[in-house]
Amino acid sequence: MENHQIDSSQIYLQENIPLSEEEIKEMEQGNQVIIRVVAITIVVSMAIMGLIGAFAVKRETLQELGYEDYFAFLCIGVLFFGFCYFFAWLCVQYFRYNWKKDKLNGKNKLTSMVIHRDKTEHAEYLTFSGPLKNEKIRIEVKPGDYYRYKIGSKVIVTYLKFTKKALEITDF
Repeated sequence: MENHQIDSSQIYLQENIPLSEEEIKEMEQGNQVIIRVVAITIVVSMAIMGLIGAFAVKRETLQELGYEDYFAFLCIGVLFFGFCYFFAWLCVQYFRYNWKKDKLNGKNKLTSMVIHRDKTEHAEYLTFSGPLKNEKIRIEVKPGDYYRYKIGSKVIVTYLKFTKKALEITDF
């Protein structure tokens, strides 16, 4: 197993580089799509749950139900949708807050080495050596970049500081 070392003089971090108009426009469009997808996903999943519930209930039971029972089911469905939508809205607001900070502060450019790789259900991450001793910077990358850069690769990564997403990775 190779021991990958990088000299601290080779690590360089350039902060607060202004974002281009294209980058801002592209990311704002992505933020608008997220809330629509969340709302549609919640509605579709609730409809599927309702259909499963309707098929699970026996026909004799349906005949015994009155209008107040159907009204109660409707209210419970609306409350459940509101509950799920509220948590999705909180998540979206958190990402928008970080995006606004990134928009104001710009992007960072780090010349460093990949020291760790990890993958979750939602994204792939590379961890880089930071400019300070024992500092690690974990950044979400595109799947192609995740498989391209192995531990020990020396790279220049341009990323958003608060959302921790890579905009561009190039070889050093």
